[in-house]
Amino acid sequence: MKSIYQLTDTSNIKIPIIHFIKKTSLICAFLSVGSLWAMAESEVIDPKNDKTAGKSLAVEQQKQKRITGKVTDSKGEALPFVNVVIKGSTIGTATDLSGNYEIAVNGDVTLIFSQIGLKDYEINTSGKEKINVILIEDNVQLNEVVVVGYNEVERKHVASSIVSVDVDKMKSRPIFKLEEGFSGTIPGATLMQGSNLPGSIPGTISIRGLSTLQNAAPLVIVDGMEQSLTDIDPNQIKSINVLKDAASASMYGSRGANGVIIIETERGSTGEFKVDVHTWMAIQKPIDLPTFVNSADYMRLNNEAKTYQGQTLLYTPDDIAKAERGETANTDWLDAIMQRTAHSYNTSANISGGGGVGTFNLMLGYVQENGLNDLEGTQKFSARFNTNINIADRFVLLADFYAHRLQVDRLQANNDGHGLYQIAWRMNPTQDIYYDSDLPDHYMLHNNMNPVASIEKGGSWKALHDRSTINLRPKYMINENLHIAGNVSYMIDKSANKYKRATFKFFDGDGKPVEIWANSVGAEQGVSVSQITARGLINYEKDLRGEKDKIYLVLGSEIMNYTYTDFREISKASFFSKLNYSFDNRYLLETTLRTDGSSKFAPGNQWGFFPSASLGWNVHNEKFMSALKKKGIIDNMKIRASYGLIGNENVDPYLWQEIVNTWGWTMRVPNPDFSWEKQNQINLGLDLTTLKNRLDITLDVYKKHSYDLIYSDFPVPPLTGSYYLTSSLNIGEVDNKGWELSANWSDKIGDFSYNVKAMLFDNKNEVLKAGYSNSDTLIFKSNTDKIWYKGIPVDNYYGYKSNGFFRDQADVDATNAKLPNTLPGDIKYVDQNGDGVINDQDKVFLGDPFPHYNYSINVDLKYKRWDFSVLGQGVGKRTGRLNGQEGYPVLMDGSSNSLGAPRQEYMDNRWTPENQNSRFPRVWTGSSTNAVLSDVWLSDASFFRIKTIQVGYTIPRIGNHIRNIRIYMNAQDAFTFTKWEGLEPERNGGNGNYPRMASFSLGFKATIL
Repeated sequence: MKSIYQLTDTSNIKIPIIHFIKKTSLICAFLSVGSLWAMAESEVIDPKNDKTAGKSLAVEQQKQKRITGKVTDSKGEALPFVNVVIKGSTIGTATDLSGNYEIAVNGDVTLIFSQIGLKDYEINTSGKEKINVILIEDNVQLNEVVVVGYNEVERKHVASSIVSVDVDKMKSRPIFKLEEGFSGTIPGATLMQGSNLPGSIPGTISIRGLSTLQNAAPLVIVDGMEQSLTDIDPNQIKSINVLKDAASASMYGSRGANGVIIIETERGSTGEFKVDVHTWMAIQKPIDLPTFVNSADYMRLNNEAKTYQGQTLLYTPDDIAKAERGETANTDWLDAIMQRTAHSYNTSANISGGGGVGTFNLMLGYVQENGLNDLEGTQKFSARFNTNINIADRFVLLADFYAHRLQVDRLQANNDGHGLYQIAWRMNPTQDIYYDSDLPDHYMLHNNMNPVASIEKGGSWKALHDRSTINLRPKYMINENLHIAGNVSYMIDKSANKYKRATFKFFDGDGKPVEIWANSVGAEQGVSVSQITARGLINYEKDLRGEKDKIYLVLGSEIMNYTYTDFREISKASFFSKLNYSFDNRYLLETTLRTDGSSKFAPGNQWGFFPSASLGWNVHNEKFMSALKKKGIIDNMKIRASYGLIGNENVDPYLWQEIVNTWGWTMRVPNPDFSWEKQNQINLGLDLTTLKNRLDITLDVYKKHSYDLIYSDFPVPPLTGSYYLTSSLNIGEVDNKGWELSANWSDKIGDFSYNVKAMLFDNKNEVLKAGYSNSDTLIFKSNTDKIWYKGIPVDNYYGYKSNGFFRDQADVDATNAKLPNTLPGDIKYVDQNGDGVINDQDKVFLGDPFPHYNYSINVDLKYKRWDFSVLGQGVGKRTGRLNGQEGYPVLMDGSSNSLGAPRQEYMDNRWTPENQNSRFPRVWTGSSTNAVLSDVWLSDASFFRIKTIQVGYTIPRIGNHIRNIRIYMNAQDAFTFTKWEGLEPERNGGNGNYPRMASFSLGFKATIL
């Protein structure tokens, strides 16, 4: 590779890449200024005392002068090849092998010093002819500064509950979707992932429990814009900070009740041109496949059910004998539709660089997921341009552009991705895929279904999801402490799909036509949404009292507008301020005031006020701690306390208004009092670093109280003649109480270094008020297995307690309290009120599906060029529900309730007259008293899973231009330890789903200079 520099004379160096960019239409996308920091003065300048940095370039050209100096690191060693460029131009030079440089300038200019791995620094040349500079390692800044929303605060000055994600570790893993990187890495954050369906969202991240009836996903802010986690390529991320308590999240007011995830993406650096490449390929293996009964056992179960029910048997002893000898069909339909090994590819490249006029970072990504058959899969293309443009010495523009296209390929008839597998579960092993004939593709239909035929002849469905964003952030430095900034962003999200199927004719065993799948071609345009945001900020930051104190102040306002192509529109407006003050580096104060207005709510109730405050105490800076600090017993100790009010407006618009159908009947009663959902939160925290900075401990205890909950489908008596009448109300109160503990130990012994991180946290959810009074009960019409009353969790299992199974007909006859049509082998339910009748009055709270005692352990080992890491994540307590065909022996379709393909687990543990003390009731078809929620269908879903095992080898460099070459192998979700009686402990049963997969990958990373 040629050098990026081209010598023009002995003093000035020009950068051809900048000249090339200036000749293209992408000049605004490539030119920018990087974040700069060093220590320099006329001899050796300390940036904290430098009063000349950031001054404007002189308007009038002055006499040319030469600036000389030397650049060293923090140890005083000379730094060769440091880039020295004039800000706002493409003119520059580089230090020699001794760290010396010389550059000619006209008048007073600003010089930028930069090198990969070190913090950039800029300084004005006014009154100077010799400038020596000390560059400091760049990784210090990442540890010290936290992005908290609209500004950055040094971590030692933070008094609220904010946790940073280890982005480097996340980038080193083969992650399809960013949500997967949050499992086992953030205290208080949970993600229950039920499948690995290509093109789907892995699951919803929950931060500190569930406290709403609406969408409970956290707010995600990417470079100041609201976006989706699934859109983001992990290779493009610089930092992730999670705001967990109200004091930190209240800066986002009405949108912060479910937590806030703030993401900053990578930007270019001055004078550096490099290409970071990351590619991996993986194969996936299902880890939750069922073991079905064979055809002979299926026949026995079918006959057994019909015997109990007094029905005619379907299979003769001879049929069963033939099946045992293999003379008749024994089809594993699930195996038949998994026609290939699922595999995936990922390639990303970050191309970055810059000069005095600015920096750029072009990030390209491509991900391909291939499912278990030829029609399943996705392709995603993404491109992101992040640019910093030095318009003037004090004026910089951050101009970012992002676009991605996701293509999802599935079957036409089952385009939800799970339908094919649900159909395979409905088939039974006695059914053949093909007739034994000479006709080509002679499929055998069973109730007009054949999942193999659906793959090969059922047609294809393709969906496209496009998202594009433009994000402009101008910033003007009034002085070194005060700047004003703006943010104008635009996002448009579009989707469309198309499908086609060729005509195919089915024949019976005699060759006669029986069914035709007709030709079908079509396309649909989805509802598009565009979002525009405008924001203005005033940001003040200053050291006071000789750097003993520090103040951070933010004032701002923003407006947001969402427009949908189905004529919906949402408007929001906000005003906010935030103050951080550190007194004597010991006492910390944070206050936030925010008011939000939203068109989603009724006039007069559209505005909400969301204040917060937090206090912190850096105990280690007290004089009485000096002895412990000197001995390395206590290195850092911070106590935090916070309180705040935040809101939730994550609902559809127009819910407060009346809806009238075409016959003139009112379908929704208007509610002019409909308004915000509110939440106040108390948080107490401790941050402790001890044993000479080797052990870090963080402890948080919190209580979230949510009230005026939004219930958008509250049933109203149909007084107007409507068969279904609803209204939107603010109703109920919910508490979430929890604690979070994390610890990190790191040390180094010679060439060997290691790091061990562990976390444990839990959350308890409780309804305090289900209606308008403490005694109210809220019954959910859409889910009869869920109910609210005081003392019960928000999500709950509400059903019958059991007392074994009915032994025989005499036992059935002797029991008054039973459901109609009860037979021997059915579940015996407890008559809770003793009235001799089993009905809804006998239902009780049986448990909740929330994961409790969440824990993880992460071990990282490094020896010379080798590295090894393992992440284990688990749930200590969880109650799961065995429902659908993953729990029941039959498909509960509400009509035939056919036997389908029972699991061997059920057959081995079912009730029979000879096995009275069984785990499950008798086998059945049709309607049954067993198919209601009871504790029989609840099971221990706790688990421990090895999330990732990875081994890698790093080569520092190959030649002069290829560095940090890393090759690694990774196994993800490969081992799970659980007592769960279903298939996947993170999923509550089902009628067949795309499987949960283990992934085995080989990856490669490198930097090209």
